[in-house]
Amino acid sequence: MKVVEKNTGRKIDYELRGYKLSFADDELVIRLDRYQRDEDVTLDIMADNQGFLVMSKGRFYVAQVEIPKKEYEEIIEGEGEEQTTEYRPIPLNTDDVTLYLFSIEGILIN
Repeated sequence: MKVVEKNTGRKIDYELRGYKLSFADDELVIRLDRYQRDEDVTLDIMADNQGFLVMSKGRFYVAQVEIPKKEYEEIIEGEGEEQTTEYRPIPLNTDDVTLYLFSIEGILIN
């Protein structure tokens, strides 16, 4: 996973285990592969007024996660008129995910 710090200051703790990206000692856990679609996906990780981590609808930006669109493998079986083509999704490569971190100075995270 690529990590980009968007500004200076203390950042939230995070950990990537397989496809699971967790923040603040598992306060919020995201299964990255479940969010992968046929187009790039951006998830906003925020803190609300009470310091709880939420996705999309918060007050303070904590992080942003960019998940690349699905890629497919073309599988051709049979020959001639019996030939069929199937497209199977390739599992998410977490090396292609980008995590943007924002300063959490002055933000209480529960």
